[in-house]
Amino acid sequence: MTERIPCQNVGCSATILPATALKTGGICMPCHQKKLAREREAYILQNRKDVDRYDGVTDPVEILKIMHAPRQYDPLVREIPYPKGAQELYHSLTAAQREQMETYAISLIEQEDFDQAETILLSLVCFTNERIERGLVALFRQEKYDPGILYKAAGPAIRDELIRLVQRDTDNRNHLLLALAWIGDEEVVQLFAKWRKSPPRWASDLYLPPEKYAHEAGWELDQEGRKRLLFHPACYHFEVCEEGSGEKEPARSAVAALQTDEQACPWCRGKLTVLLDFDLTAPIARFLKLSGQRLKIAACLHCNCYGTVFTKVTLDGGYSWSPLNIVPEYLPDTDPDEGIFSFPLRLSDRPRGTYEGAYWTLEAPASQIGGHPSWIQDADYPACPCCQETTTFIGQIDMEQAADSEGIYYAFLCRACLIAAVNYQQS
Repeated sequence: MTERIPCQNVGCSATILPATALKTGGICMPCHQKKLAREREAYILQNRKDVDRYDGVTDPVEILKIMHAPRQYDPLVREIPYPKGAQELYHSLTAAQREQMETYAISLIEQEDFDQAETILLSLVCFTNERIERGLVALFRQEKYDPGILYKAAGPAIRDELIRLVQRDTDNRNHLLLALAWIGDEEVVQLFAKWRKSPPRWASDLYLPPEKYAHEAGWELDQEGRKRLLFHPACYHFEVCEEGSGEKEPARSAVAALQTDEQACPWCRGKLTVLLDFDLTAPIARFLKLSGQRLKIAACLHCNCYGTVFTKVTLDGGYSWSPLNIVPEYLPDTDPDEGIFSFPLRLSDRPRGTYEGAYWTLEAPASQIGGHPSWIQDADYPACPCCQETTTFIGQIDMEQAADSEGIYYAFLCRACLIAAVNYQQS
């Protein structure tokens, strides 16, 4: 048996074969790998260079093309980011420039670069509320019907083709129904009402009735078969208070977020958190159309990750845990005194587009009141436990933005019963 020799690295007790020692200079393989990694890191630090891909580029269309282009990782390159984000750049585009971006996305579709084209078209739809009819025609040629939000407000020709396809295209039926839901015009509403009354033969192959696909687009059929929105079109977003601004807490605004309360969760005994605290007399909050002074939507940030929490609210800022809450099948052991550190949020007084946060993978900050929810998973509008009507979305807090954590808490309200609901999703 070949005699093993000790590793020459100080503090290492490993022994190695003489052949290994010849390859590594007398040290064991783990120490050799660490040495190579340190040398590689030192080389990168010494030779890394800054690259500004936007240097000299002033046209926002060209800047966005660079911004959306895929990157190949290179440890020797440190890219200098553009001082403005994509959302702000899309806001600045003229009608002609938006058309240019759509044309560019179409060229990417023809090259089968679907990921980059999808991001551009989603940005046009969500950030500028642009109708991308030409882009949809290009997607149709490639039999691409997802994500459905791209079809928001599509015209009659595309709508009719979707209706024709949904009858026979089994493989794409889910995507086709979602696209129709996002179109959501009177023809689609009548079609969904017809399907609710007389389900088509293929409805049994779906996970839910055809008319329920409307929830993904933020609406449903009422009892008379009319379209009922499940969110408020008015939308305002929260901003994180900048470090060094001298603000430990944001000044009291029309809506405050993430405030720890003294009431305790009956399930884990931890303190409840007021997710959203509305001053109902403020102009910004008038879209809720509630004739009161104050509305608090509370949640348990621990237990809410495992099920919906309902509270009975009053319009003077009161709330109480609903006896109709159902304990989730699983709840982990938690420390009741463990809090969730959060950054101070301030509500912007600038309205933003209804759908700017609707697609959660885009860069728009997701903490908001009103607007369309940023569903991470499937749409999940809770039913009021009192009247069984679908509750209306009124706001959400993105924990990545608010607490350097993950997931989004969504707040809802049944106006008739004054029952609030909070649920949670994460990737």
